[in-house]
Amino acid sequence: MKTIGIMGGMGPMATVDLMRKIIMATPAACDQEHIPMLVDNNSQIPDRTKAIKGLGASPAPEMVKTAKRLMMGGADFIIIACNTAHYFLPEILPQISIPVLSIIDVAVASVREKGYKNVGLLATSGTISTGLYQNSLAANSIQCIAPAAEHQHLVDDMIYDGVKANNAGYDTSAIRELLADMQRQGAEAFILGCTEVPVAVSMYGLEGTFIDPTDELAKAAVRFAREETTDDVLIA
Repeated sequence: MKTIGIMGGMGPMATVDLMRKIIMATPAACDQEHIPMLVDNNSQIPDRTKAIKGLGASPAPEMVKTAKRLMMGGADFIIIACNTAHYFLPEILPQISIPVLSIIDVAVASVREKGYKNVGLLATSGTISTGLYQNSLAANSIQCIAPAAEHQHLVDDMIYDGVKANNAGYDTSAIRELLADMQRQGAEAFILGCTEVPVAVSMYGLEGTFIDPTDELAKAAVRFAREETTDDVLIA
């Protein structure tokens, strides 16, 4: 059984959500049948969206530190509890010798398997601007419906002012209207393309047909760690 290394802290609550989903996805009857995990909850990694927008320091140096700590600690592969951070993988991979399982790849594979042709994308403005999901979806002939530019801040606000601020009373009425509008545009389901968004769905009781990349990553990591079939597991 392989040891999973989790690059965490982006944010801490999303990291715990990923750990929980790994545990829930593991077919274990006792402690010893669960998968070993090493977690580096590095909350000092700079904000990824600010870096992409040129408004803050690059997270790459701290991400490299975390990746190396996980590798030296005995992790066999790494998963990242942040969608936006995957934009910086080209700077990380040359500095480590273990693979990284991509949350983008496993999420898009799930969309393809479920047969959706039009999906909404709920992600940070940083992730949206990189085209990480849009390009992968387009390569699979799937249309991506992102929020209109003037409404993208609603998703960012829920992530930063809601989940990251641990604000249980955050007003989600505008987000609910946004989801309805994207459905009218043809969204059959929504990719929860920021690891805080699945947490928001749970915290605020949001309703809809959702593709949870965190859950898909957890299930793929379990399959890979247990050395089961890896045909649908894509390694960056």
